[in-house]
Amino acid sequence: MIRKFTLCLGVMLCFSLGAKQLVDPTKPKGVGLLAAKSGKDEGGPAPILLTAVFIKANSRVAVINGESVAEGESWRGNQVKKINKDGVVLIVDGRETDLLLNQHSIKKDASNDF
Repeated sequence: MIRKFTLCLGVMLCFSLGAKQLVDPTKPKGVGLLAAKSGKDEGGPAPILLTAVFIKANSRVAVINGESVAEGESWRGNQVKKINKDGVVLIVDGRETDLLLNQHSIKKDASNDF
């Protein structure tokens, strides 16, 4: 009985060691590279990434580093001063910092009148 249990445990351990990390096929190329290039491994601060802006008649919400924040709220100790269609004005260490959407190069179709 113990021998069978040890054998099963050994087989499961072998399979788990050979397992690869799953890759999200919908994740855009290059996402996550900014954290690696920013010195995050060296203990530096993580980059501030604006990924979305939602503007409605009575509310403005932005997604910064995966966290939803409304205009006028505080995000990680920084004040969100203004949210507009192109980005966010964030007050970091007393200075205004512009976070812009679409900071990455996007390929466009030449026939699309860009």
